[in-house]
Amino acid sequence: MKQSAVKIRHGFALAIRIIITVAITVLIIWKYNDLRHINIERLMSNASSSITAIAAVLGVYMVKGVTFVIPASLLYIAVGMALGTWKALIINFTGIILEFSVSYLLGIILGGNFVKKKIRDSKYGDKILNIYDKYENAGIVITRIILFPVDLNSVFLGSLRTPFLKYIGLSLLGIAPRVILYTVLGNKIYEYIPYKYLLPAAAILLIAGLVIWTVLYAVRSSKAEEIINESPYSPLCKEKRSVILDTDMGPDCDDAGALAIMLKYLKMYDIELKGIFNCTSNPYANGCIRAICDYYGYEDVKIGQHKGREILPDCFVYNKPLVKKFCKFENSACSADESRELYHKILKGSADSSVTVISIGTFTNLAEIIEYDTALFNKKVHSVVSMAGEFPSGKEFNIKTDPIAFASFIEKFRNQIIFSGFETGKDILTGFSEYDEDNPVSYAYKEFCKSGKPYLRESWDLTAVQFAFEGETSFYKLSSPVEIKVNSSGEIKTRKNRYSNRYYIIRTADNNLTADYLNDLLEKRDQI
Repeated sequence: MKQSAVKIRHGFALAIRIIITVAITVLIIWKYNDLRHINIERLMSNASSSITAIAAVLGVYMVKGVTFVIPASLLYIAVGMALGTWKALIINFTGIILEFSVSYLLGIILGGNFVKKKIRDSKYGDKILNIYDKYENAGIVITRIILFPVDLNSVFLGSLRTPFLKYIGLSLLGIAPRVILYTVLGNKIYEYIPYKYLLPAAAILLIAGLVIWTVLYAVRSSKAEEIINESPYSPLCKEKRSVILDTDMGPDCDDAGALAIMLKYLKMYDIELKGIFNCTSNPYANGCIRAICDYYGYEDVKIGQHKGREILPDCFVYNKPLVKKFCKFENSACSADESRELYHKILKGSADSSVTVISIGTFTNLAEIIEYDTALFNKKVHSVVSMAGEFPSGKEFNIKTDPIAFASFIEKFRNQIIFSGFETGKDILTGFSEYDEDNPVSYAYKEFCKSGKPYLRESWDLTAVQFAFEGETSFYKLSSPVEIKVNSSGEIKTRKNRYSNRYYIIRTADNNLTADYLNDLLEKRDQI
């Protein structure tokens, strides 16, 4: 049923494109002679009054702000041809302010997720987004100077709710040189490019553009059935991206279990581990990470730690005694690089869109690195799979511990985020039936689960790692895309938004079956 609806919608849209292309082509051919002899200056001078002429020009600017198809340079030139230089400049800049205001309002109405998706799909999408990520306010000026589509930029900035006066001021600053040049040239443009050549070229380009627009849509439509059946997330077992783990190793033992099965998955699928990051202020988390990595054969792992404001500094439930038991040199085992610097170094040396970050703690580290170099993070990180939140709404530890970091990250990160919420792992009990004194992960579960064997705990972090590597299987499926809002107390609320690239995991298998699968991974030291 869903596939049929998609095919009908695509067929209707294709028919509309064909009708538009044919109609415009026929109109150009039919009225070509009239268009060839059109005199823009005379049209303006024949208006019933100067006010009518100016109102008509300003109306065209406003229409341009929502249609994106009227060539800006022709407007600037036409006004410069019909009016004196200073009057023309005033009219053109007034029109531009109106045009930018209309596009800005359209962006507010459409909303950020819709606009970001459209920009990502456009020809200049990545370039526009990278410029804004890297240069922020200066990016507004830069994209106006460079010949990017001005109205698309305006819609994007409106969707982000950029402060209006700053938006207008920086936009005018960037576009002013081009506007002044075309306005002053006016009729003189035809000394360099005769009008008789401009119209045929414009007509040919317009028709060619319409044909290409229609053909490309037809090609995409033919793949509608494939697209509808395809999972939005490409798991690591199918697309071998490198991995970064970000964890708060200490408050709960499921971080240790998640690290263990991640290391086994890495070997199973021959995937590179770029580094592991401790998002807490507790140095024993670093030693705990190192002891577990050493046990599974990852002795040279790079470890970074949050070194800023204190986050969970006193979490010594199991990581401190674990370090004392398994690390021969306690001080060196607990040392780590500063997280932001190590993140930056790792990402800078990575290929574009080649990294998946698995986050099973607060978003403290992630917020810091994306704030430090937004463009780099968005360019290098393909996706984030996170144990965080409670869906479709609620509070959860990893978000409410640092809600500001979470809000900042999801606003700045423009690629895909998959959430394994509190509800996903809460009824899946995993751990160890017996204590293995040589295994630091088994020790972590024994120390945390004081009630005695079996040493079992909910599998919040483990489900996130499992999904990152295996994706949608008989165990889980993804929700529809959602827009996520978080308040100052860490409570999240979601609503469906088909243009978003945020999803949460939904369990589809019996909890005991999932637990058995994860326990097989946990209790076997070798990869399976």
